[in-house]
Amino acid sequence: MKLKLKPTPLLIAIALLLVTNIVTLVLWLKPEASPSMGGMKAGSEVVATVGDDSISREEWLYSLEQKYGEQELKQMVNHKVIEKIAKKYNITVSEKEVNKEYELIRSAYHTFDEEYTEDEETVKAQIRTDLLLEELLTKDVEVPEADMKKFYEQNEEMYQIPKMFGLKQIVVSDRSEADQVIKELEGGSSFDVLAMERSIDAQSAHLGGDIGYIPEESELLTGDAVSELGSLSKGEWSRPVKSGSGYTVYLLEGSIDEKHFSYEDVKSQIRRQLAIEQVETPLIPESFWDEAGVEWFYGVEQ
Repeated sequence: MKLKLKPTPLLIAIALLLVTNIVTLVLWLKPEASPSMGGMKAGSEVVATVGDDSISREEWLYSLEQKYGEQELKQMVNHKVIEKIAKKYNITVSEKEVNKEYELIRSAYHTFDEEYTEDEETVKAQIRTDLLLEELLTKDVEVPEADMKKFYEQNEEMYQIPKMFGLKQIVVSDRSEADQVIKELEGGSSFDVLAMERSIDAQSAHLGGDIGYIPEESELLTGDAVSELGSLSKGEWSRPVKSGSGYTVYLLEGSIDEKHFSYEDVKSQIRRQLAIEQVETPLIPESFWDEAGVEWFYGVEQ
């Protein structure tokens, strides 16, 4: 029987980043009165009006706390729990390991994935936390070397990253429109704004044309597009490229060189993957709450 890769908490957690971090930002806002409100108490500051009715900052923050407060506080507690317990057992994760996971994630989620649009620093911080959790949960599990090598041989394609382009695009109906787009870009217009206003590609237009990282051999890129992109530097836009029934102007956001991770490169990742399958403890930070001595606003964690 072949050993196959199963979903891990790492990829699931990354999908939650966008919503939870926005909520964090809002909840951390200090309820200070704005200058225009004079000496008005912070809680009475008006943040919105609807005709004669108003909504105060206090009402707004209370509503956010009721809807998202427990979830966000739990994430903050879990982060500190993992750091505390990892330090207790002298468990660390190297920058090399974090970067490798980031490259694999970035190459796996490359097309129209709005959940994966967090900045690199935020994503890497979450990766580090999740790797520490996996190391903690599997610290006492022994995995035979032969099993790890067998897993690698049967899943080697998972550790190969093709040449990829990080792209934004503006798709228009004809060459004259494409030429007009180029003219406006040269005049200083924003690529994102033009994409939202002009692009006829519904999936990417509302994202400012962002289509993520696309493999060089993807069906989404024609031979002409690959040739054009290969001549660009980061931050440059392409000449109009014929695509389907229209023309596309690309903006090169970045690129990933083709890479093949050896067994030694991913050995620790494979060990965790196989070890997790043997762990009966739930794969959640709450498993360590008692050990970390957690007490929180919402009482006893179930």
